[in-house]
Amino acid sequence: MEISLQQLRGFVAVAEEGHFGRAAIRLTMTQPPLTRQVQALEKSLGVPLFERTGRGARLTPGGEVFLDHCRRVLALLESAPAAVRRAAEGRTGTLRLAFTAIGAYAVLADVLDFTARHLPEVSVELTELVSPDQFAALSDLRIDLGLVRPPIPDMYASVRVHSEDLVLAVPDGHPLAGGAEPVVLADASDDYIGYSPEGSRYLHDICAAMIGVDRYAVSQLTSQVPTMLALVRAGRGCALIPRSVMAMGVRGVRYRELAAADAHSVTLHACWSPDNPNPALRRVVDALTREGLPAG
Repeated sequence: MEISLQQLRGFVAVAEEGHFGRAAIRLTMTQPPLTRQVQALEKSLGVPLFERTGRGARLTPGGEVFLDHCRRVLALLESAPAAVRRAAEGRTGTLRLAFTAIGAYAVLADVLDFTARHLPEVSVELTELVSPDQFAALSDLRIDLGLVRPPIPDMYASVRVHSEDLVLAVPDGHPLAGGAEPVVLADASDDYIGYSPEGSRYLHDICAAMIGVDRYAVSQLTSQVPTMLALVRAGRGCALIPRSVMAMGVRGVRYRELAAADAHSVTLHACWSPDNPNPALRRVVDALTREGLPAG
């Protein structure tokens, strides 16, 4: 079955005018070619679309149904050029965003709000991955944008989106749990729950440097902060965590500020592959580079 756009437009004109002659005038053509178009359309469909009357043409039940479909097809075709331009400009489409578990507490909500404000017609697909896995996914173009910890390989582009201090998490009943003064790490416990050097190399190296490699004899290693806080609550040790993770509100865990000499901040970066062709990625990256996330 071959149906042309010219036939569809001719049919719609006749249906709306209720008359072949008036429809031909509307389409700036003569009536005989229009009549032949509609007849060819009826032959292709195998059903009559109009009942010819002395005063014009009236749609059959099949014609009523076909008119609804034709209007939708023509409306889609008319909107297609604008839709294509919006997609090419990154105004529509999909942005695949990955984040770490800690990053979810720090900036994920802010990034989603920022994206919704700048790209309201772009849908965001979320994936939780540790930073090393995000880099692999960026290379394979399985994700468009990652929220990662340093160090960032040279092959990727990035912009810092967040910085926050580390605090010391201790279990209830710990000697430091009830204090008010900032903690000096040299006076703190030697029992630490540490970050995995494979899954959280950045935080592992920072914590080892802050505590001292000789003293950083961890009892447990993990890449997942919820697991880390569960171990703190169980009395298995203390942990240095980003301040934003306090929002988890884990019962049985207290948080202490670090003395100025021990204070250290950690950063989170939005990272992407320069080879990624997604126009939506380019728009959000341009906005992040130009404006940054709002301070929160």
